Amino acid sequence: MGVVRRVAPLRDTGFALLVVSVALTFATAPASAAASLPPELVALEQQMAQLQVNSERFSFQEEIGLSGFLGSSTPLVLIIAGAGEASDSPPQASAVGGLLGLPEEKTRMIGDTRYSYRSQAAEIDGGRPWVRSQRPAGAEAQGLDPGGILENDQAGKQGTFSKLIEELNGALNIEQSGPATVDDQRVIEFDATLDPAPFIAQLKSRAKEPAHPFSSPLETSPVRPKAPAKPSSPPTLELEVFIAPNGLPVRARFTFADEGATIALRVDTLAVNIPVSVTAPPAARTIGEAQLERIERRRVARELARALRACRRLHGKRARQCRALAKAKSRVSGSEASPL
Repeated sequence: MGVVRRVAPLRDTGFALLVVSVALTFATAPASAAASLPPELVALEQQMAQLQVNSERFSFQEEIGLSGFLGSSTPLVLIIAGAGEASDSPPQASAVGGLLGLPEEKTRMIGDTRYSYRSQAAEIDGGRPWVRSQRPAGAEAQGLDPGGILENDQAGKQGTFSKLIEELNGALNIEQSGPATVDDQRVIEFDATLDPAPFIAQLKSRAKEPAHPFSSPLETSPVRPKAPAKPSSPPTLELEVFIAPNGLPVRARFTFADEGATIALRVDTLAVNIPVSVTAPPAARTIGEAQLERIERRRVARELARALRACRRLHGKRARQCRALAKAKSRVSGSEASPL
């Protein structure tokens, strides 16, 4: 699998930032003329085209940076890191990670069933932290993506990494940066400039979806000065890929920058074609997503009714403010508890 295009919805706050931010699956080829490939990349692509990968162990790290966040002069930087493994036969995967690499978020995928670890679920339900959900009807995994935990290159006529080969061949600019060592492997680094338009279009379409996890820093509008804003640089999308002599993409780093926001995702392939065994959490510690939502809706409704009763002791403007605050808190609680 090698180059992971996105870590897909792991349905909790830590990984929620990761979800759309690294959704680097491009729907169309760049519109501009492609650059000529370095000779060594041409040879390595021939090796890459022969690779057939059915399982992988990987690690990932994402950095999200915002300048001028909420009016601050200090950039906000979030670092999300973790590791996991996946296979396509049988389709299964698991991933663990979170902010600063802490193992706060966990997810497992077995066939069409996803298990997401949510500590809030245990608090709401009384002891069942694993939330079970199903892949939406009609949704199909591609390559080594066993239901959304990982989405890698789309396999095609040029092997497992057909999509990566397509993107490198369509780069606006690409250069060879020389030999390097990644995870104790000798590799060659290539730096490419990609067309950001398809990625931006995908982000916009995903941001319109209800309750989508793109409530990330990119959707938070920084507080800007009243003075006319200076013309901003156009968005950019850069790819650094490190390829081993056998054609395996050992490391890939995508960096997207636009309007003071930067997203950098690095994914390392630690091993391929390895045994992968993912087990479902104990049934006694698992709750269905729909059941959890019903429990949470009832809890939020009870808390709202209790808060509104307390507002009855007030009068006039204070009573109206109390009711408005109670309803706002209720909406926030319901949003936080809803699946991402």
